[in-house]
Amino acid sequence: MKRLPMTALVLLLGTPVATAQPPGDPVFSKTRIGWNQPVKPFRVIGNVYYVGMAGVSAFLITTPQGHILTDGGLPESAAPIAANIKALGFDIKDVKILLNSHAHFDHSGGLAKLKADSGARLYASAADRPILESGHIGWGPAAKVDAPPVHVDRAFQDGDSFSLGGVTLTAHITPAHTPGCTTWTMPLTDKGVTHQVMFFCSISVAGNPLVGNTGYPDIVARYRAGFAKLDKMKADVFLAPHGDQFGMKDKLARVKPGAANPFVDSGELPSFLAAQKTAFEAELARQQATAKP
Repeated sequence: MKRLPMTALVLLLGTPVATAQPPGDPVFSKTRIGWNQPVKPFRVIGNVYYVGMAGVSAFLITTPQGHILTDGGLPESAAPIAANIKALGFDIKDVKILLNSHAHFDHSGGLAKLKADSGARLYASAADRPILESGHIGWGPAAKVDAPPVHVDRAFQDGDSFSLGGVTLTAHITPAHTPGCTTWTMPLTDKGVTHQVMFFCSISVAGNPLVGNTGYPDIVARYRAGFAKLDKMKADVFLAPHGDQFGMKDKLARVKPGAANPFVDSGELPSFLAAQKTAFEAELARQQATAKP
């Protein structure tokens, strides 16, 4: 299976894959069209490739014993993700493990189709398993848009890890955005330098009710626990479920032959978290001020 050089894949270009949107989604219909715009796949670093869409991420981690795919995007993202994998010279049927960052429809929606097409096993957190297997989350804007249900083959807990073909990934449950929101980390050596790669889950409020949330009553405490945990973690390759969260477009524009890899930045994670904490506290204060007595 061939690997394409990073410099040959850095432009955000269209692909012939159809990205038609499903009907009957008045809440996110316009947003998901933008999220699902095609992006030419590219190598991020080492054996980590971007195979997702313009606004919803999917990462392929290749190994000699089969591959790992993180997240499935929207339901309509599944076919373009598979096409992106093929465009890189890999085979969807060599994907052995599917991972999920969190059980919102824009990251879990394509998993059922990708699972069926690849024959891979789905690993997901025990806390998000019921949401994935029902396709429904009970609070926040995502409650209005269900995802295709998908069977979880292996439910894991915080701190669990697994290895495939020399790659070891560790699960860090950073709850709040969803109860089982999972940030994955893996060491990776590229050109003689060892990096810590983070596949971040999410810790944005994103419309979640922080006050009076009967479906998730301890949500504020979970957010603060998630921030505290993430503050102790380190990563110099920060990747996230939405491209704009890790500056994907800007970094691609800065990729130059012989230059430093712009996806390597040890200062990005703390800066990102500081901005997220500020946004969380502001939204919490706003919701508390407008809550009915």
